Amino acid sequence: AGIALGPQSTPFQRASTMPLAITSQPAGSQFAITADAQMPTITVTAVLQNEALPAGATPIYEWSATLIYDGGSDVSKTRFGNKQRTQHSPIASQTSANPSWRIPFTEVRGGSLTVQVILRAGGLERRASVSWLIVGQNPSSTAIRAFANGIGADRVVFRKKMRQESSLHQFLSPPGHWPKYSSDGKGGVGLCQLTTPPPTADQTWSWKENVRGGWTLYQEKERIARSYPRTVRKSQQFSNLVAAWNQARARQGLPAIPVELPDYTAEQLERDTLRGFNGYANGLHEYRVRQQDGQLFVTINPAGTLGLAEWEQAPVSERGTKGDPNYVENVLGREDF
Repeated sequence: AGIALGPQSTPFQRASTMPLAITSQPAGSQFAITADAQMPTITVTAVLQNEALPAGATPIYEWSATLIYDGGSDVSKTRFGNKQRTQHSPIASQTSANPSWRIPFTEVRGGSLTVQVILRAGGLERRASVSWLIVGQNPSSTAIRAFANGIGADRVVFRKKMRQESSLHQFLSPPGHWPKYSSDGKGGVGLCQLTTPPPTADQTWSWKENVRGGWTLYQEKERIARSYPRTVRKSQQFSNLVAAWNQARARQGLPAIPVELPDYTAEQLERDTLRGFNGYANGLHEYRVRQQDGQLFVTINPAGTLGLAEWEQAPVSERGTKGDPNYVENVLGREDF
């Protein structure tokens, strides 16, 4: 069907020197997914060259196509995505007397498009095959915001997170136009750099599905962050801290009192959600229970009947090198759009 293609190369069209050729409308060796995440409309036509059909014969054309992105081949190799592969589901073929065929894409995909046709007329049989490229096209920041708002992802922090993750690029800048994969080699891709769970082919090629997946993941991380204070309150470690604190009071002749650990404030919830999106490196959330001199830090109410524990940010120095230790600050420091 052709040879491996580089992003700048002209496709090798075997049919150009054969009796049967394939042309396309629009013409060109490269087609782009639209900025609105829609597949290009491509109509192909079989043209018999320098040869006549058998007298009285009705020609029948059998069309088929495949669309594959293989990051391990020259056609679509990228610096960070060379282990990734996607493929359009089987494309419905066409057999008819019509020499033209509008390729019936049903999924948003890019890569190497191979189109084949077989012409049969009487005892005549001719074949042709051609390979072209389908590449991605980045949306505008206005379009990203409008779509995000439309699915309920209308928070400033979510928009800033997208800018931090990808500089608002679903695809690499020209000449490649291939999906923007993460530089850590873990397969994160697109506007939200979806990594875990592994991104789907839809999320790889449709920026809208990438944003939708990113918002779903953000909400999941928010649920985890919201439940974290309750998890800590019920933990044996927190119970031990409270018990040790009350034992210290007993040594001073003071009665034991209950200690409460509050839920996150709105700001704390937002920051811990962001930390979760980047991964809780070393098992650390954005906050931990505050201690002083190895003991629980507690503020006692005026009546002396209740103690209130506090949250403090986990030190960056304890986060190690996994992920981005300064991720939360980096996101919040980004410009909104």
